Amino acid sequence: MSNKKILFAALFLILAGSLSAQNNDNLRGRINDRPTQAVQRRPNAPQKTNQMMPDRMSDCQRDGFHGEVQNVLSVMYEADEHATTARRGSIMERLKTVYNQKGQRRSQSYLSNEEDMIFRTKYKHDDFGLVTLEHILDPEENVIGRTYYLYDADLILTEVYVEDEERQIESRVLYKYDAQGRLSQTSFNDHVNNVFRREMYIYGENDNIYKTVVFNGKGQKVQEIRYEYDEHNERTSATLYDYYEDPNEPELTITLYEYRYDEEGNWVTRYEYQLENDRKIPVYIVERDIKYF
Repeated sequence: MSNKKILFAALFLILAGSLSAQNNDNLRGRINDRPTQAVQRRPNAPQKTNQMMPDRMSDCQRDGFHGEVQNVLSVMYEADEHATTARRGSIMERLKTVYNQKGQRRSQSYLSNEEDMIFRTKYKHDDFGLVTLEHILDPEENVIGRTYYLYDADLILTEVYVEDEERQIESRVLYKYDAQGRLSQTSFNDHVNNVFRREMYIYGENDNIYKTVVFNGKGQKVQEIRYEYDEHNERTSATLYDYYEDPNEPELTITLYEYRYDEEGNWVTRYEYQLENDRKIPVYIVERDIKYF
């Protein structure tokens, strides 16, 4: 894999955490597994009494984990679509995330099927515990890219931008928030800050994102995604309306999810299905080996 391809893959991984309504838990753009209960909020916005303030949330909590997580090895398998029940097929990717005892994300490594490192991101934090910089490293630990995080006076993330190994800006992501302090819009911009994609988020119960509306660079709606959740606030379904081919008759795709949880309330297995003619077709299986302090 070339350095340029590695960098683009790393960029997608970094930005994926912000796509709380996108199909995106691998590098090819599927449903993101990050729960929405960890939505970014402004500290001066109205808060529910049982909700943790964002500046007190650790990376581990923002990533949706419960308990004192030390590291997580996530392995994605292609499901055997011919099996009557979901069954593991070939391995598609391995991702290992390491946290310290403060819950700060220290590194995230993509591994090959032989568990060799493909690329790694290492994180730096400021005195408030906020991520400010990522170094993207190749297998020889050479820096091939950098990601910078910018915050406003309320310590809320407003912008992320990525540099290549020549220190040239590759792309930017900008964030806006609603009156309740919840993330309401994400804009994906090129290196000269032209918008090529924009997402707007609509919230439902428990501050979960009920709907995401996606626009292209011309402001035309190209997708709409609607979600349902379980009692753990994990997504159980995502219905995608795709307007790319025909703006009047969208293509419909329904994705279903099933989970197994551990004693801490973190899911350790997720089954993903495509619904076709009332038949659940297994697509992917993700297993997470979670180690605790």
